[in-house]
Amino acid sequence: VVGGADKGGILVRAGQATTSEQLPERLSTGALVEELALAGERLQYRKVSGDGPETGWVSINLKDKALLVRAAAPASEGSVVATPSAAGSAPSPAPDAAPAAAAATPMNTPEVTWSVKEGDYYVTLGVVYKKPGADPTTGKTLSLNRKVGAIVHTTGKVWKGPAGGIWVELDVSGGDSGAGEKPGYVMIDGPGFGTPGPCLQKAYAEDGPPLILRAPTPSDAKPWDGSAASSKEIVALEKTTSEELRTAVSMLFSLAGPSAVSFPAGSPLANASATVRDAGLTSGAELRFEVRAAKPMTLVVMSPLEEGVKLVDLHIKEDWTVAQVKALLCDTTGLKKGSTMMAKGKMGQRVSEDATLPEKNPVVECGYKDGDEIAFIYLGDPATDLEAFLSKK
Repeated sequence: VVGGADKGGILVRAGQATTSEQLPERLSTGALVEELALAGERLQYRKVSGDGPETGWVSINLKDKALLVRAAAPASEGSVVATPSAAGSAPSPAPDAAPAAAAATPMNTPEVTWSVKEGDYYVTLGVVYKKPGADPTTGKTLSLNRKVGAIVHTTGKVWKGPAGGIWVELDVSGGDSGAGEKPGYVMIDGPGFGTPGPCLQKAYAEDGPPLILRAPTPSDAKPWDGSAASSKEIVALEKTTSEELRTAVSMLFSLAGPSAVSFPAGSPLANASATVRDAGLTSGAELRFEVRAAKPMTLVVMSPLEEGVKLVDLHIKEDWTVAQVKALLCDTTGLKKGSTMMAKGKMGQRVSEDATLPEKNPVVECGYKDGDEIAFIYLGDPATDLEAFLSKK
């Protein structure tokens, strides 16, 4: 596979027709596949190596560009290993008399050049959420797996969802947008999907090509998506600072903010203002960093019923998210989670709804420190729901 380098691979569909279901994963550039069937420009394959679906249908050419090129295969494997010739012609079966010891020999692959245009974004978390169709108010949302650093083409038209999510319209005028060939909107950032930060990052030609850096999973942490991955990838630019890298690492592994991440003494990145260029990092480089253990802290919650009276002390750790703090408050007091919104301010004072705290954020990133008061907005009946808890105090 030689196509789709700027999009994390090529589209795979469940059936021969180009209108059939699009599979959530792409077949990675550089993958080697075996031909199962060929119908015109459509190839059914079985994956031999690389990332992506084990089997499916792909196009062997896109307009004047070859997406797959021929490779020879050992005759003992039966049939030819997938792929049109470098000139873009259709594949043909391997000769029956081919020597059994013939080595797989890839043809020359076309040089892949990087380019972005106005409206392009980079995939940052390896997942893209798409609302299909021209109307983003529809309830259906698709989850598409895409390589970190893959490019998604958009028109730049932004829509803000009722829950606060920011979505942008796909540009399908040139065919595949990087999130499919059909119209739709993709999420830049928003609540309700469990993501630690933006799924897409704006791409600018003047910044130069992105660098994909690898951050090893810390021994006492897990990736944000709960996977057992040994590392996560970060989209960086030559101008990306050490502070921005620390922020990215803390988000990927749900750490207590950038202050929990440090680079070794003597490393150029130990300076918060140092850049990827200053550190001489190149794409594929592994970041070496240390993680400081989360310290215990206490947040104070005052009563919503009596001014100046403490309701409860919440004993947490500084890497806790707002959602974890809310869960502890509700489990301890009997307040209903669905009626509770953690908020800035003080109980007994008017707290506006726009003061609510993002549940996915660590409390320290919201500005809280040990001993601070944290407030909440309650949409239920606090007197009734707190009655059992208060009777035991």
